[in-house]
Amino acid sequence: MLSIIIQVILGILGLSIVVLIHEGGHYIASKIAGIEVETFSIGFGRRIAGFKKGRTDYRISLIPLGGYCRFYGEQSFRKAIEEKLDYIPGNQGEFYNASPLKRIFVSFSGPLANLFFAIIVFTFISWIGFQEYYTDPRVILASNWSEDNKLWPADTAGIESGDYIVSIDNKDVERFNELRRLLVFRPGETIRLTVNRKGRIIPLEIKPELDKKSGTAIIGVLNWIDPVVAEITPESAAAEEGLLPGDRILSVNGIRTDHTVAFYNTLTRLNGKDITIQVERNGQRVNLPIKRTEEISSGITFQVISGRSVKLNILQALAKGFGETYDNLYSTVKGLRMLFMGIELQNAVSGPVRLISDTGAVVAEGFKTGIGAGFLWSFELMSLISVSLAFINLLPIPVLDGGQIVLFLYEIIRRRNLNPKYVYRYQYIGTIIVLIIAVAATTGDMIHFKSR
Repeated sequence: MLSIIIQVILGILGLSIVVLIHEGGHYIASKIAGIEVETFSIGFGRRIAGFKKGRTDYRISLIPLGGYCRFYGEQSFRKAIEEKLDYIPGNQGEFYNASPLKRIFVSFSGPLANLFFAIIVFTFISWIGFQEYYTDPRVILASNWSEDNKLWPADTAGIESGDYIVSIDNKDVERFNELRRLLVFRPGETIRLTVNRKGRIIPLEIKPELDKKSGTAIIGVLNWIDPVVAEITPESAAAEEGLLPGDRILSVNGIRTDHTVAFYNTLTRLNGKDITIQVERNGQRVNLPIKRTEEISSGITFQVISGRSVKLNILQALAKGFGETYDNLYSTVKGLRMLFMGIELQNAVSGPVRLISDTGAVVAEGFKTGIGAGFLWSFELMSLISVSLAFINLLPIPVLDGGQIVLFLYEIIRRRNLNPKYVYRYQYIGTIIVLIIAVAATTGDMIHFKSR
């Protein structure tokens, strides 16, 4: 229970930072444009603390999720609606009294701040270097370990278990997790890849298929990880049954375990039975009788590749920062396209509840491996969310920044002031759209957690 509470707190904190960066962008731009800020709030709801400087109320509010930046001018807008005026009266410093170009600048600055944040984080990470953990792009055919005998794209393409995927469309692949990045948004496309099979380089073509549950393109491969024990959790079943770091698991009840998938699969099939695990220890084979079969795997961490990333100079790191941000923005655009390809939205789209939960879980997992890794994972994840938030806010939906920009561009094209009645209707429609999306996403979250 305590761990869940910590995850929720970390998730709220991480998402709040991203939202505050967004609102901070609006705030700074408004100061440049000469638009007065009425309230800058950390959190929503009732004011619980703060101070006033100039005309701005800087506050901390009751609900600790994100925040908002409210400009002067709402009273003038309300007055225009009540008195049925065909224009919005405004005083110096009010939002609607500023020129459309200044309002566009302020609206665009929130998403722009999110993109700058991502660039800065990715640049800093590349510049200082970091400890990384990864596995080789060696694969196992998923069809060999499923019960439905389904053939995946990897089977029809001619990939074999034990192959190393070394390039995709002439882009070198050094880590297994790079496969997802290069394939995840390309369902139905014919992709050229190269595999290394026992020293032979073999060119192949593959066409990923869309997994409607996850909303991603998949080819049907798993990661081949040698079953070499890196760590054993103290006081776990694995520790009590005699497993040691450095052990290479050879078999379970005489069934070969060439990789971790085979190990876990065999444990699942033999669940509840007494088993014998054979390991190679210091060049000798040792048989370990196991009683606590159900718990044995939870205390084992298997060996992966680790090392320090290459430190880049500041210019190289800046280029990498821009490149990473662009790649993530491009992936977000591609991901949006896949929402209209018949995927199961309740699984593929996260609402606020699941986003907080998943963010907190990733951050907490990072801190388990160390303070440095925790901050690295946290800021990297916040950068990814920040890029997505920037893109979503630029969509031409009323109420969102993109919808506001469209409205102000329309005002420039017509060369006439906005009619408050139409602005009200425009924002009302946008609010309904956003509420429908929020309710649908939250309902999906509830279904997701209930099915777990």
